[in-house]
Amino acid sequence: MRAALRQLCRHGIEALRPQKVDDKVWRKPAVSKRVAADLRKLALRNGTYGKFDSELGVGWDPAWDTPDRPKKIIMQPMDLAGNADSSSTLIDSLLQIGSNRGAIESIRPPKEHKRDRTRESRAQKIEALVAQADEKIEEYRLEMEGKKPKPGIEEEFKRAVKGASW
Repeated sequence: MRAALRQLCRHGIEALRPQKVDDKVWRKPAVSKRVAADLRKLALRNGTYGKFDSELGVGWDPAWDTPDRPKKIIMQPMDLAGNADSSSTLIDSLLQIGSNRGAIESIRPPKEHKRDRTRESRAQKIEALVAQADEKIEEYRLEMEGKKPKPGIEEEFKRAVKGASW
């Protein structure tokens, strides 16, 4: 995407448009529509949509939204009472917004890997198990201590009889 940003800094909107080299030959845009959409979404997430800094290569100019299409008229401004503004002319009263809005107006965060999505719950689970670890270790040691034979002549005799091969 750095190359795409470099092209946008250098050429602006022309980097998003195909160019006619000869009378019959067309050259693809320097920045593909997919990469342009990714850069636009990134600018929306970072809050830099509406301004483009060509020195830093940050942001997105709204004039770049689907450059070959005319802008769609989305809504009509309302006054404070909720009534449509009828005092001005129709052209002045309509608010034009970029046509690249799509059916889903909210931008969902990326899905990411499952290990990244469940990281917080796994960390909480591990912390709970670590908190119980000392108690479980103590129980295990007491259990193992209880399994050991008691010292004495009786235990020595049992062991000797068990190990005898005669």
